[in-house]
Amino acid sequence: MSEILPVNPFFTDTTVIPDEYFCDRKQETSAIISEIVNGRNLVLKAPRRIGKSSLIKHVFNQAEINDNYHTLYVDIYGTKNASDFKAELNRCFLNAPFARDSKIRKRVESYIKSIQIDLGSYSESGFSLPKIGLGNIHAAVFSIDEIFDWIDKAEKPGIVVFDEFQQIQDYPEKMAGILRSYIQQSRNTKFIFCGSSRHMLNSMFSNYNQPFYNSASSFDLDIISLDAYTEFVREVFGKYGKIIDSETIEFVYYLFSGNTYLMQEVMKTAFSQTPSPGKADENTLRRSILSMIEKKDADYRDLINRLNSKKERNTLYCIAGEGIATGLTSSAMMKRYDLDNASSVQNALENLCSEKFNIAVKVAKGVYMLQDRLFELWIAYRGGYLQYKMESPKARFEKERALAKSLPEIIPPRKS
Repeated sequence: MSEILPVNPFFTDTTVIPDEYFCDRKQETSAIISEIVNGRNLVLKAPRRIGKSSLIKHVFNQAEINDNYHTLYVDIYGTKNASDFKAELNRCFLNAPFARDSKIRKRVESYIKSIQIDLGSYSESGFSLPKIGLGNIHAAVFSIDEIFDWIDKAEKPGIVVFDEFQQIQDYPEKMAGILRSYIQQSRNTKFIFCGSSRHMLNSMFSNYNQPFYNSASSFDLDIISLDAYTEFVREVFGKYGKIIDSETIEFVYYLFSGNTYLMQEVMKTAFSQTPSPGKADENTLRRSILSMIEKKDADYRDLINRLNSKKERNTLYCIAGEGIATGLTSSAMMKRYDLDNASSVQNALENLCSEKFNIAVKVAKGVYMLQDRLFELWIAYRGGYLQYKMESPKARFEKERALAKSLPEIIPPRKS
């Protein structure tokens, strides 16, 4: 029986990616499984959108884990306090695959009836919670210790993943200490703490005064290598009778600095636009990138409109124009980008790097970049210099990598 090929083999959503369409990460997958099987908790650090969430779900899908563990994945990126955390933990817990077990279902249904509140409904596809804000679901939840106790006493050992775990440091409650006490009591459950802020995670797990000090092995996830990504893309195109050369893949890899999500988005569009038989060349990829930019136009316009002043917008345009921006308060730079004075530029940088906007990131003393490379390209497109941005992506990539390697960690955005 011939293999049934997916319509588009470049997956960019949050579903589990079939092994044959999951790019590389063989060593990382084995290492994470080894840590778990050998009874260790793990802290996984990686910049956003280079595939750490997909990697975790890929690990969950491996027989060694899937057959022998209950798994729970909780993304707390959007949470602001302990109540939000509990609500998200409950939502993920009630919809985890093991929650469909008959014993668990009966216990949950009994609990729903006992609290006399419309918590939601259950079907074969899982539990459905009311469509209300996280902050409104305070009473209709299990306690954290009930959930952990339930997982810990199940017939299989458990693995709980908290993605963007550094978020709890911003809660008004001392959530780290509370959560650590529950985790210490778990005997049959291992935990993976993922996050995109190396600075905050290093502080949480390496600082003697922090509750999670020395409680997990450390694992830093880097971008996929160019060779591995090139081999993967060419092989996938080839399965469908399509061709793409190495230089074209290299162009996209350097342009997006190895950002897995953005590269896959480009390849997904390019793949759909390439006939079989047919060849995707650099022009195909450029059209794909332009299509992505145009789709984000409304979102990026809205982001620009949220900025408070012309000073902030011009500082943003300065960072976008430079790519890796240095000397923003110099007279030459202020003249080039119509910036008022050093003080106003500094205030604008603080706002752009704040949690409110989270548009820019300080990567070294006096050095700034935009968080979203596609946003940078959108600004270039609107400013009429997109072609210039695409001319020498390798030089920009190498400069960025050299800068990253010269620092122990990326400095996180300042809080507003």
